[in-house]
Amino acid sequence: MSDKRNAGLFWLLAAALLACLTVTAVQLTAKATPVAKVSFVVGDVKTQKPNKEVWKKVTFDQPLAAGEKVKSTEDARAEIAFSDGSIIRVDANTQLAIDELKKDSKKGLTASGKVWSGKVWANVNKVSKKSKFELESPTAVAAVRGTVYRMTVMPDSSTKVAVYQGEVKVEANPDFFANQKKKQGGRAGEIEGPQEIAGPREVKLEQWVQIVKAQMEITINADGTYGIVNFNPIIDSQDEWVRWNQERDLKLGRKQ
Repeated sequence: MSDKRNAGLFWLLAAALLACLTVTAVQLTAKATPVAKVSFVVGDVKTQKPNKEVWKKVTFDQPLAAGEKVKSTEDARAEIAFSDGSIIRVDANTQLAIDELKKDSKKGLTASGKVWSGKVWANVNKVSKKSKFELESPTAVAAVRGTVYRMTVMPDSSTKVAVYQGEVKVEANPDFFANQKKKQGGRAGEIEGPQEIAGPREVKLEQWVQIVKAQMEITINADGTYGIVNFNPIIDSQDEWVRWNQERDLKLGRKQ
């Protein structure tokens, strides 16, 4: 009888140990899955860790974290894949800083970054209202919840945002224009709530927040004005950067 009890206790302990090991393995697997990683790279692309001065060449499948910076040189490109399926690509001569990067089971993905220069293409999965996906340039902030768009930052900090699918909420970067006002001895204006686009026009930048829809491009100038135009998708796709992204999206089975 004692042997049977010992045997039963042994198997009970073995089952409990196996359950613990299974839970630990699942936790380690979840922990090992990065929120973002480099899913494609060609040419000289480097990353810089937070509070570090050295830049190191990126490798395929390299995980990325909040606080890291990415820069590409001439003829270089990189693709960053997020755990929710969203994608950001950087063209040659582009600098991107990752500000926030985390995934929560209840709140979803939180991702934001700064595009200091160059060209970025974003194909963002439709996310919940609690999720956040935002790209910032020196002059503008673009927030989305499921769309395809590109952002181009010029040498003078002016920014273009062209939308291919869905819509993007674009507004003035308050820090940039507050500093501009201080330099000029003026005072920054208040920002209005989101509004539908009435058509091509030019107004003072500090007074707007715009919802930019598909086949529309907004240009945010460094002097405090912006303009909106419709673009022809067929003509637009003749641009090599646009065409390359569309072909890659198609190859990956992404919506355009």
